[in-house]
Amino acid sequence: MNSKMTRWLSVVISVAGVQACAQNSGKVDLGTNLTGASLADYVDQWDGYTEAHEFVPGSDRVRVKINGDGQGTLVLGESQTYPPATDPNVGYPPGENDMFGFLKQSMFRPGMEYPLHGVKVESKRIRFTVSLNDFYKSWCELQTPVATNDPNVYFCGPNNGYSMNDQGMCFDGLTQAPIDCGKAALCMGPLTCVCTATSCTSSEDQSVQFDAALREDGTLLDGTFNNANVRLERQ
Repeated sequence: MNSKMTRWLSVVISVAGVQACAQNSGKVDLGTNLTGASLADYVDQWDGYTEAHEFVPGSDRVRVKINGDGQGTLVLGESQTYPPATDPNVGYPPGENDMFGFLKQSMFRPGMEYPLHGVKVESKRIRFTVSLNDFYKSWCELQTPVATNDPNVYFCGPNNGYSMNDQGMCFDGLTQAPIDCGKAALCMGPLTCVCTATSCTSSEDQSVQFDAALREDGTLLDGTFNNANVRLERQ
């Protein structure tokens, strides 16, 4: 074989080797580096669905955003915005002014960005909780604490029970003073808002857990959310 032919073959083999390494490097890096043992492996935006379950009417979509500092959000259903809470004397959100509002406190709101709480990675699984009451956080923080018969217990409304007349108007159970029905439902005990002598905020009750692990090449999160199977793809 002459010298020109030898040099030509050497160049072809070298280029082919470089291309093979380049093609393999992306797959190998993702699979090798993302073991699921550290928070950094999960930092990204994830989009997917719950299997055979809808947490909000008409949609099984789940989106999760996880930041490097352990903060992030979870969204169910399609994007939707809610007006900021501005009036402490009217229930939230505006328009849900009825005594059955307390039933909606146990429902997820479509499009709401629920903050992630207690993000941690253990045994190659990521876990965190979200609280349904975070939907009411800004409204609760507008409230003025109301003392109860217990000097150490405060609510965001009178602890006297409430009544509703045939016209849909609500009244304090003791004083019969008129009260917005939406506020009456939200302030019925410490279920939604919790208060001290100086301030109120949303209760940490009604929290549900997300628990998942990386699958395949690190592009899929597979686990459960509030006992429903969930699958999310890295975006």
